[in-house]
Amino acid sequence: MYAWEAIQKSIEYIEDHDDQVLSVEDLAKIAHLSPYYYQRLFYRLVHKRVGEYLKLRRLAKAADQLKKSQDTILKVALDHGFLDHGHFTKAFKAVYKVTPNEYRKSNLHLDHFLKPDLFLNYTMIEENVPLIVEDMVLTIRKDRVEQEIKLIGKRKKASIQELGEPKINTLFELWETDQQNNPQSVGIDVLTLTSDPAYFDYFVGFEADGQLTGEEQRIPKGEYIVCSYEAEDFEQLVNVYLYKASQYLYDTWLKEKGIETDPILIQKYFNPYTTNCFIELWAKIKEDANGSLG
Repeated sequence: MYAWEAIQKSIEYIEDHDDQVLSVEDLAKIAHLSPYYYQRLFYRLVHKRVGEYLKLRRLAKAADQLKKSQDTILKVALDHGFLDHGHFTKAFKAVYKVTPNEYRKSNLHLDHFLKPDLFLNYTMIEENVPLIVEDMVLTIRKDRVEQEIKLIGKRKKASIQELGEPKINTLFELWETDQQNNPQSVGIDVLTLTSDPAYFDYFVGFEADGQLTGEEQRIPKGEYIVCSYEAEDFEQLVNVYLYKASQYLYDTWLKEKGIETDPILIQKYFNPYTTNCFIELWAKIKEDANGSLG
């Protein structure tokens, strides 16, 4: 068994037993490792300490229960391993900056720390060969944009440090509002760097058709690596698989292939809120000074 498989086994156990008291020693036994090496490997692969990861996953599942049930906050707390109402509320507010009760009554969208699929870090797929990951089907191909594409929409600046971290997602509302105002079948996000390296520019819009008004964004012509993924549930597609697919594309696939890209990421949402929904991530391949692909 590879080291990542041992850690993944314990991660799956955590997901199914988050209502129980789980010690490092118990989890290390499941992974067939000593507590010392288990903690070292866990942090190296998950980038969180075991205790912190347990708390963040419990909070994520509790937040989901808060929105989808009428259970009391105390029951939600106990269902996910928290000692009492006060302990749960303090932990929830420390991470999400709102109390469980405030969140339940609001329309806020939260980003959670997701359960990792570690095998993605060690799996390489060839172009146009689908990979099945839980309930997601992922495919990578090359494509070319022959002419610059003009988009119309809205933009907002966001912190790079917050990517992948649990928080209130203020960008989701921007996208959802634009989608409701312009119910087209394809919505487009564009993420680019700003002059401040700590922030990126987040643009949400649609291809200009002469009727839309708003801020402009251009998709440059050139060759792109396209990571396409689909799932039956649009909420899961956006809230879970979007991050996992982009992480796989940039942290694993492009690095292994030695492909350099420009600091722009395009996300296309096809048929949102339907059972035929899917998303494409477009990463622009960098050109060298002579105009050839690098």
